[in-house]
Amino acid sequence: MVLERLSAIFRLYDIRGVYGSDLTPEVAARIGLALSYYQEGDYAVGMDARLSSPPLHLALVSGILAGGSSVVDVGVVPIGAVMYAALHKGYAAAYVTASHLPPEWNGVKLFKRGGDPMVGDEIQRLRELFFSDGLRPREPGSLARFDILPEYARFLRSKAKASGLRIVVDCGNGAAALVAPRLLRDLGHEVYTLNADVDPRFPGRGSEPTPDRLKDLAEEVVRRRAHFGVAFDGDGDRTVFVDNAGRVLTAEQAAVVMLEGMGYGDVVANVECSMVLEELVRARGHRVRWVPVGRTFMVREIARSGAVLGVESSGHYVVWGNANMDDGLLTMLYFAEAAARLGRVSEVVPPQYPVVRRRVEVPDELKFRVVEELRRELEGKYEVSTLDGVKAIMEDAWVLVRASNTEPLVRVTCEAKRREVAERLADEFTERVRGIAQRLSRGS
Repeated sequence: MVLERLSAIFRLYDIRGVYGSDLTPEVAARIGLALSYYQEGDYAVGMDARLSSPPLHLALVSGILAGGSSVVDVGVVPIGAVMYAALHKGYAAAYVTASHLPPEWNGVKLFKRGGDPMVGDEIQRLRELFFSDGLRPREPGSLARFDILPEYARFLRSKAKASGLRIVVDCGNGAAALVAPRLLRDLGHEVYTLNADVDPRFPGRGSEPTPDRLKDLAEEVVRRRAHFGVAFDGDGDRTVFVDNAGRVLTAEQAAVVMLEGMGYGDVVANVECSMVLEELVRARGHRVRWVPVGRTFMVREIARSGAVLGVESSGHYVVWGNANMDDGLLTMLYFAEAAARLGRVSEVVPPQYPVVRRRVEVPDELKFRVVEELRRELEGKYEVSTLDGVKAIMEDAWVLVRASNTEPLVRVTCEAKRREVAERLADEFTERVRGIAQRLSRGS
């Protein structure tokens, strides 16, 4: 049972678990040792502001050192600072965080030298090393401390030209509070803050900036007559924007604001993103390059294609030609630049089409087979994309069916120009998934 629980912390995009049960300092030390075996070299290691991050961070550092690699400890920083160390200073990197998850969770995000995130098969290879019998301490590497925040802030300032805006920033009591408010003030903006004290309990509104938790931000934007508001998650790589009218924007709406202000071109977007984005990009003679769900696919496709903007429906963006991957603080500056050029952000925000989501419980051993069987049923009836799960594309709607990578679930997402159509399609495809699952279960 313990072995199964430990194996489960190695996810598709990161390492993640509940502190004290799934993820302990002893486990973190062995992860560091396995990481040093996977790729020996120089590591920048940082952490978010959670209560459990210091013991996990120290243990991870000790494991990396024990494996023979050297460590530059950058301490508590927004994750963008660690991305900067990997992309611009040539370090491999590890960052202790559970991002937007509740305080009892924690984890590790990993980057190869040069900034490419470690995901998928690479994390599974790390898992194999973690459980291998041959993992032993070697001649230890060296440890240094590096206060990276001043250099990181200079880098951010070098990208920004806009000044003189009125901006409300909700830091969510997370690591972004260490940089975002002062950065904006140094650039000449008038800044008002919410939840800007770093607090590992995330007492203000929690670590995840969901629209229902951003009412205070929206009200403050209107009260201050601000140009816009921005909210961060716990480690500062996700951003949610509020326009000058106090509307919480979807990721696609915020992306359109950036495109209107900074100029159109090809856009990278995940398969869950709204067709509003594709309609507007196509109308201006460009294309949307679709990628699977997961920030890594977006980051890599931007680096490969040179697209002007990357957007994930969860609130990750890549701006300025992959200047620092999906760094939320850099996204904030890019949005501010667009807002300065536009004047009133609200005037370019496109309508939001209705989206309906369903979750269908399907056993882990069946969920991917269910999606494959659905693909066979849909091909020939609809335009079908199999980039990530199966997506049926219709004239004024689409339906995406994906197996969860972490839970015994199949997710059904529908977007349509009319609410009743989205609801009908969601019901129809949910029943299709249930029917296929029942049929496969009887046959297995």
